[in-house]
Amino acid sequence: MDNSIAIHTPGQSGHAFHKHYNDMVDPWRKIEYHPMLWERKNVTANTAEILKLVPK
Repeated sequence: MDNSIAIHTPGQSGHAFHKHYNDMVDPWRKIEYHPMLWERKNVTANTAEILKLVPK
């Protein structure tokens, strides 16, 4: 199932000074695709950070 590829346009966050604001510029400019992961084991293995939203 994880045989899809994707490309991410740079600057999606809108935070110009964020550390990840422009890290996708070169791959986007060179039309370099990355795997689009769907299976939980592959997503978990490739997760860098987790954002957990907890209601008050």
